[in-house]
Amino acid sequence: MEEIFAVLARCPLFSGLDADALEALLPRLRPVRRRWARGETLLHPGEPAPGVGVVLSGGVRIVREDFWGNRSLLAAVEPGDLFAEAFACAGVPLTVRVEGAQDGEGVFFPPEHLMDPPPGGGALPGRLLGLMARKNLMLNRKIGHLSQRTTRAKVLSYLSHQAEAAGSSSFTIPLDRQELADYLSVDRSALSAQLGQLRREGVLDFSRSRFTLLQKPE
Repeated sequence: MEEIFAVLARCPLFSGLDADALEALLPRLRPVRRRWARGETLLHPGEPAPGVGVVLSGGVRIVREDFWGNRSLLAAVEPGDLFAEAFACAGVPLTVRVEGAQDGEGVFFPPEHLMDPPPGGGALPGRLLGLMARKNLMLNRKIGHLSQRTTRAKVLSYLSHQAEAAGSSSFTIPLDRQELADYLSVDRSALSAQLGQLRREGVLDFSRSRFTLLQKPE
C-alpha cells in the first residue's frame, strides 16, 4: 500500500497533498485496482472507460487502429500518468485500445468522485481539467510531427521536440523502434533507414532509445 501512495503522491492529479491527506482521501474516491500483463488489452474500442486510470507500475500504450488493423501509437503512459480520462469524464465509448506495455498495475477512479470530490479533494476538478488540456496539447504536437511530408522530417520534428523538452542535446525517448514507427505512422524499416542516414550525415547519434543531436541538418 505504501508503494501506491508513493506513486500517487507523484501524480499531478494529487500534487500538493501530503501522505496523511492522500491516505484519508483515497478510500473516498473509490479506486479500483487492476493488474495487466505485457501485451494484454486492458480496454477495448467501443466499451466504456471504467474510470480515470492512473498507472502505478509498468506502463500502457494508447493505440488507435483503422478498419484494416493499421496501428497508430497515440501515447506511452508511464507510472504516475493518467489515461482514458477524457472518455471516462465524457461518458463516451472508447475509440482507442489500451494495451500493457509491460507487466504492471494501475487504478481507476470513478470520474464522478473526482469531479465532485469529497472533503479534502477540492482541487481535484481543476487539476483534472488542467491535465486533460495538457493531453490535448500533446495530441496537437503529434499532429505537427505527422504533418511533415517525409519520414526524415517527421523524425527530426519529433527528436527536436524531445531535445527541447529535455533541455539537452542528449536525451532518452520513451519509445522503442516499433513504437516510434507507430507513433510517427511510418514503416519501421523506413524509420531505421532514415536514422542510419542521419547518423552517417553526422546529424545525430543514438544507441537504442538514447539520442544525441550533433548538428543542424541541411
